[in-house]
Amino acid sequence: MPNRSARTRATALTCCAAGLALLALACEDDTASGRPGRGPGTAGSTDDGAPGGGGHRTLALGKATTVTYKRGSDNVRGALRVTAESVVKGIPADLPRGSLQASDRGLRPYYVTMTFRNIGEDSIHYPFLNTPTSLEDGGGASQEVLITADDGVKRCPGKDPDDFAAGDTATLCKVFLLSKGVTPATVTYATGGDTEEPVSWKVPG
Repeated sequence: MPNRSARTRATALTCCAAGLALLALACEDDTASGRPGRGPGTAGSTDDGAPGGGGHRTLALGKATTVTYKRGSDNVRGALRVTAESVVKGIPADLPRGSLQASDRGLRPYYVTMTFRNIGEDSIHYPFLNTPTSLEDGGGASQEVLITADDGVKRCPGKDPDDFAAGDTATLCKVFLLSKGVTPATVTYATGGDTEEPVSWKVPG
């Protein structure tokens, strides 16, 4: 799928050019999770991890954890409470017309819903909260992100806030495309660097 790969690389370059990065510790036919997505402000059960605690943690889907936020351009730091809420299998008809090319028609969308809460003291501007979210299959391979137009996917709203104030909560969804026969196994919220470990949530089989 060369066209989509090019769009994905272009999106990544745009984020880098903006000088913003996250460093973190770290829906109608059937679901890969038995736990429905929750609305803002209901993070569910939590772990006892503190920001910068170290080590790759693997949690149950729906469990919250604390991660460290860092924006590389000006060393702004903060703390987020992050929860992988649900992984839901969709159908191609959910997607905007023209978002799938002929070579993609055998792929199936999966919707990963994440909840973020700013538990720090400061507002975070243009945080790109959902950028570090990835979905892996049972072999550990990352699945492709669907880049959509501004209207997005109605079953998977995912627009990041421009300003994420202290105490704010945002629930965002990200679309991944999986080949026939491939099932999701793990949601990972990774740093994109090697100074801190990612956190993962196991998707029920």
